[in-house]
Amino acid sequence: MGPTDGGAGGSRGGPTSGARRDSPHLTAERIHAAALRLVDVDGIDALSMRKLAATMGVNPMSLYHHVPNKAALLRGICGLAVAELDIPVRPDADWRGQLRQIAHSYRSLAHRHGNLITYLIANPGFIQRDGALWTALCETLARAGIPAEEVVRIGNVLLTFVSGFLLAEVNGTLGDLLRSGPASGEGEHPDDGAADAAEFDRGFEAGLELVIAGLEAHGASAAIPAKTSRSGTAPRRRGGRTARPNHLGR
Repeated sequence: MGPTDGGAGGSRGGPTSGARRDSPHLTAERIHAAALRLVDVDGIDALSMRKLAATMGVNPMSLYHHVPNKAALLRGICGLAVAELDIPVRPDADWRGQLRQIAHSYRSLAHRHGNLITYLIANPGFIQRDGALWTALCETLARAGIPAEEVVRIGNVLLTFVSGFLLAEVNGTLGDLLRSGPASGEGEHPDDGAADAAEFDRGFEAGLELVIAGLEAHGASAAIPAKTSRSGTAPRRRGGRTARPNHLGR
């Protein structure tokens, strides 16, 4: 991309030179934050370096001093969004409550950044094995007493199911399914966002309880704590091999 935007600045009564001045405080963090706000409003398809620069009031070329390309920009806003996850793992907490907290934190993130989550779930690289979401999930499963050799497998399955629910919720598929099914009472389904949201909440909670019941049936128990490393790796048990956390689907 060549030099840009030489003569448009004077149209609003600004300096006659026409060139927009770059902010002396422009940083990668500010760029990522502005890009995330843009994606939240207009979606991933609307994100471009030129449009981002316009929203920040800077020369597009100045962004490249901090973010080399759009792929790096997407990685940055992904990291910024995921950093919002509130999933501390407390050694004395019941694993059931901990699992609920992880799921609700993930869902809250999806609601805050629906456009970004829709993109991320559909693209590889969102779930990092050293990231907060995967680490907390593996530690919780291990503390619940899930055998070390099964932590990764079960973690992958749980994230896949929860991600599928969230994707269907934020992209409208779940609402379409709700309104196309048989009515729960008299008359037609109400086209009511509040009613939909309440039904989504009930569905999410029902799914969580099914997951917890399934883990309990699988042998999970709050009475069998297990220490894990910060990377989410479960300890060696009964001579078995240590399970290494992995990227979702890899």
